[in-house]
Formats: sequence, structure tokens, C-alpha cells
Amino acid sequence: MTDKEFQRLLQIEKIFKKYPVELPNNGKSETYDLESKNFKDKFYLDVDRSGRIELLKFKIQNRYAITRLPLVRIDIDSPPHINPDGTKISRNHIHIFRETDNDTGNLPWAYDLENFEGINFDKNNINFMNVFSDFCGYCNINIENVQGVI
Repeated sequence: MTDKEFQRLLQIEKIFKKYPVELPNNGKSETYDLESKNFKDKFYLDVDRSGRIELLKFKIQNRYAITRLPLVRIDIDSPPHINPDGTKISRNHIHIFRETDNDTGNLPWAYDLENFEGINFDKNNINFMNVFSDFCGYCNINIENVQGVI
């Protein structure tokens, strides 16, 4: 996938294929089918709250269905990430697709959430619903009918 194709996919408004949408509680995970309003493009939204020891730990990921490539992923309270250039990123970070010469479908580059403009993040007050809402806004996922989202 190219960066141009990634940008196109990110800008598409995505809707949940089935309603009602109930997000998983702590200790659970769920994958949701998403589609574009014209039903041509399919996506997945993975919500993983299965952290057993660290209850604040969670991952939210948007994937493109055809290639199953991750487009964007947020990791909260995960192990620190080391970028390919050696920079160490905190336990709370966002991975964003970036075209590489050796495209394996992984998201090798991460950005610290505290310095990322697309997500309002406060490490002293981690709130799953706030991060979920901002993530969906960044990925252009319509959450009007998601239970628990204001």
C-alpha cells in the first residue's frame, strides 16, 4: 500500500455494519466489521481490553479488510516501543501506517500520544471512552450509535 492509498482509506467515512454496538468491558476484546457509506470498502475495528494485570491497558486498531493491513493503532499501557531509528517511545503511543521499501504490513513507526495532535491524551487521567472517541474521529469512524459514547 502507498501513503497516498493510506490517506484515501483514512479519509473514507466508516460505519459499523451491525448495530447495536456494545464495546467490550475490561478483560474482553472484540472485532467489528466496518464499511464505507458506499459499501465498496471494508474495514475492521479491533478493540482489545484483555489486559489482566494492568486494567488500563488496551489497544484500538483500524485495519483495511482487503489486505488486513493495520492503518492506525493506539497502544495504552503497553511496553515502550523502539522506532527503526532507535528512538524510544513511551508506553502510550499511536502507530500510523507509513509506506516503506520492505512493506510487511507491520506498523514499525510509533508516535508518543502526549505529543500527538490528533488525540487528546492525558497520561494522568486515562479514559478509555475518551481515547476511543478521539481514535474513531481520527480514523473517520462514525460512532453515533455506539453504546456509551456521548
